[in-house]
Amino acid sequence: MRILYCFVAMGLALIAAGPAAFAQQRLPDAFDGKFHGVLSDRSGKTGEFTVVIKKIGGGFTMTWPPRIAARFEPAGRPGVFRTAAKSQVLEGDPVYWARIENESLIVYSAQIGDRGGYRIHSFIYTPSGDALDLVIRYVMTGAEPQISGGKLKRYGG
Repeated sequence: MRILYCFVAMGLALIAAGPAAFAQQRLPDAFDGKFHGVLSDRSGKTGEFTVVIKKIGGGFTMTWPPRIAARFEPAGRPGVFRTAAKSQVLEGDPVYWARIENESLIVYSAQIGDRGGYRIHSFIYTPSGDALDLVIRYVMTGAEPQISGGKLKRYGG
């Protein structure tokens, strides 16, 4: 039930933000490319992170190697994108959606766990020169929120 309240609260926040918060329909060019970097959490633990973002049509694809990929398409609301794939949410498949807020691309992943709890990730990508600053927030049932972040540098062609 708490996850339902979280989704309702996020929806109300989006509505309250009004159309000015969603001035852009398409993904800005700054996000298009291959990015890699090292992220760290509050305890100092580090890990490598790679993302490939490719603009296609009015939407985009994101790949988080080695095995996660999602295709996003406009959701019919300015600055909001949904995945084209149909997920089996109650079977544990994640649901992805994204939005553009100010200069940032925020990608959400929500998943229902084996015992009915929730896991929600938010990936906040903000252009910084020819790189992306990334903040990841992770919340799950009964646990303290976790935050990690770092700079992802553009690489390859």
